[in-house]
Amino acid sequence: MSSLLKVGELAKQTGLSTRTLHYYDEIGLLVPSHRTEADHRLYSAQDIIRLQQILSLRQLGFSLSEIQACLESPDFSLPQVIDWHRSRLHEQITLSQTLLKRLNGIAKELETTQSVAVENLIETMETITMTEHYFTPEQQALLENRLQENEAEWRDLLTQIQSEMTKGTDFNSPTVRFLARRWLGSMKAFVRGDNDIYAALTRMYQTEGATVDSWGGMDTDTFEYMLKAVSFLTLGEVTESLIPVKKIFTPATQQVLKLGETAIRQINFDILGTEGFLLGFLTDKTNLAGQVLNEMGVTLETVQPLVKKWLGVRPKLPDGWQPPQLPFAMRAKRVIELALERAKATERSQITPEDLLLGILDEAKESGGLATYILKEELNVDLAQLEQQVEFAIARA
Repeated sequence: MSSLLKVGELAKQTGLSTRTLHYYDEIGLLVPSHRTEADHRLYSAQDIIRLQQILSLRQLGFSLSEIQACLESPDFSLPQVIDWHRSRLHEQITLSQTLLKRLNGIAKELETTQSVAVENLIETMETITMTEHYFTPEQQALLENRLQENEAEWRDLLTQIQSEMTKGTDFNSPTVRFLARRWLGSMKAFVRGDNDIYAALTRMYQTEGATVDSWGGMDTDTFEYMLKAVSFLTLGEVTESLIPVKKIFTPATQQVLKLGETAIRQINFDILGTEGFLLGFLTDKTNLAGQVLNEMGVTLETVQPLVKKWLGVRPKLPDGWQPPQLPFAMRAKRVIELALERAKATERSQITPEDLLLGILDEAKESGGLATYILKEELNVDLAQLEQQVEFAIARA
């Protein structure tokens, strides 16, 4: 009995969780050969060999039901599994070496020119996605169901993307940047946090091309266009991780953002969204946007508890965990882009608090965040009327 391993010991030695080993037992995939009088699991050397086969097949992309069928086949053997696993590892090593070479090239290019060709980024992403398999049957069925659930929204997004492609819109334009963020958000919602599915989907498009053009209604040209758009968006956010606040915001707007950030920190959130902007308008009594909101019955006293209601109050973060300046949420960045367009339309280079409020209302026409939800749904504010009142107040000032 001394050569037998308890479930906790086996979990520790293999890096698996005891819950996984319990589940394998429940479905009959790995039933321990022995049990104690108290019914505790004990694993023999043969059980461990079977576990090695299971783990190898899992890494090769087999589903649990496929693994069970393989292990129950009389023609199946451990040397066969090892050979398959070795072959797969050789492929991964080759791909990893190619990826390392391309990343080194990008790093060198950034050192010398402070920029990088989009083609190099695309090639690197292709290499990354090739390190994963295509979908398992379970994943395929899951994605087909999700596609049907969100088909109308997905096709509307594709229509907008293809329209910008046809017009040749610059990748750095606010419209394409917004579509890139929306596409990323849709993909994240589509795969629901499963990075393996996202990588497999990317590889499928990039390596199979026209054979999968009909899947999801996205052809390869559209897919490549969005990859480039995301590359521009990502590279821009990496090289400019924080929006240059002093450059594009007036001092009054900077004060609004500071007050909004303070209010958001009080509920221990670590990102600044449109609700933070709204709190900033209302906390600062001197800005025109806040004054218009007050005139329409929107006050700090009414909004503050509603923000807490919808965001909640998180546990206090440990010292040093919050950044010195809170990053903007993706929707807040879109609002800033729209506010800057408002400012530039009147030949100004900086965003006023009024521009920022109008940016929130403009963004609400695309989707809308918590700020506009609170205004419209909780406080019954007519957003079109609010826009008119802000524009009227600007004209009077």
